[in-house]
Amino acid sequence: MPFVPVPNSAQAEMRMMMDGQHVENTLWFEFPSAPAASDLTDVQIMLFSWWIDSYKPLVSNAVQLVEVVVTDMSSLTGGQVSFSPPIGEFGGKGGPPLPSNVSLSISFRTALRGRSFRGRNYVVGLAVDDQLDQNSIKPTVMSAWVDAYTELIALASGAGATWIVASRFSGVDGDGHPVPRAAGVTTPITNVVATDNTIDSQRRRLPGRGA
Repeated sequence: MPFVPVPNSAQAEMRMMMDGQHVENTLWFEFPSAPAASDLTDVQIMLFSWWIDSYKPLVSNAVQLVEVVVTDMSSLTGGQVSFSPPIGEFGGKGGPPLPSNVSLSISFRTALRGRSFRGRNYVVGLAVDDQLDQNSIKPTVMSAWVDAYTELIALASGAGATWIVASRFSGVDGDGHPVPRAAGVTTPITNVVATDNTIDSQRRRLPGRGA
């Protein structure tokens, strides 16, 4: 895939481990101008605190936060900052975890419709106690995840950034390959939803399947 620049924007990777498997969630943020190293650091600090305060309590203690990486995506040579906790940071839920492929989809919405203007994360490390039945997650758990992600709208603003959806591709070509944009299109996220509480599956998170 060719590199597609996204002006004044950064990609943040929340890198975790579960069952010996590297897993991550990715988020995007936009700045008023080209981000300096201090801007990237502010977002990195904000995200680490958010993981500790809001993400960690919702996931199994089988999940470990390994690194928070924030990369300036304005150019191929944009700056990058990373932080690894000096001590192990694990999820806050005891009891047995669900299989590592089990997830819940959290959707990020903007004021515009269409695939280019929506994003999502598949949460990592749900616990057995989160299940309502064989195929669904408890509505209270779903609401807690929506609330946790909704916090990012205000937290990003406090860090001098805007939480966004970044679209770097538009449609597909005749062979079904994504068509890269000349430059990414950014749209502020206005709300967070979970469209249903049906269990989702991320098979590449199974041991030995992904990175």
